[in-house]
Amino acid sequence: MIDEELEDTDEALEPCVQSSSSEDEDDVEETEVEFQAKGAGDSSNFLNFTGPPNGVNQSAVPDINAESSPFSIFILFFRQVFQIILTKTNHYFHQYMSSRTTGSISAQPSDITIEDMYTFFGLVIQMGQDQHHSLKDYWSREEQYCTQFYSNIMARDRFFHILRFLHFENNNNPPNHDDPDYDRLWKI
Repeated sequence: MIDEELEDTDEALEPCVQSSSSEDEDDVEETEVEFQAKGAGDSSNFLNFTGPPNGVNQSAVPDINAESSPFSIFILFFRQVFQIILTKTNHYFHQYMSSRTTGSISAQPSDITIEDMYTFFGLVIQMGQDQHHSLKDYWSREEQYCTQFYSNIMARDRFFHILRFLHFENNNNPPNHDDPDYDRLWKI
């Protein structure tokens, strides 16, 4: 029974091929494809969806409209992710600084802001389009490497500071290595 229904469905989708070839052999053969319409007795199992209307729910995102930038749409999906990365990165930086016994507190860099995090990831994405041999080359002033864009957007030392302390998880609570559910990728 099911096989017969599948065969009927397959027949309904089989194309009717009409080919026309010209007298000249150099011309490419054109193939026209038309699909057969379903028979009158065919029943479809399409789901009828009911629910709220399509589009943007203005009460959930009142600041999104037709003139919104692509970044504002992007950030709707990733705002919480960036906030988690920012929190974990700053936490790891403070852990590192408290574990050091030398160095003055006044010399330490300031905490990373959410704008720094957006800029950092924006630069990383741009680096995929503008590839150099090493990361320092993006801020190089040598003629063959010089790209003012990177130094105008973020200082090299700030970029490397964020890269060094970039963290996705807290180091204070590592999982047990003997646990059968141990995930080796727990840090990300």
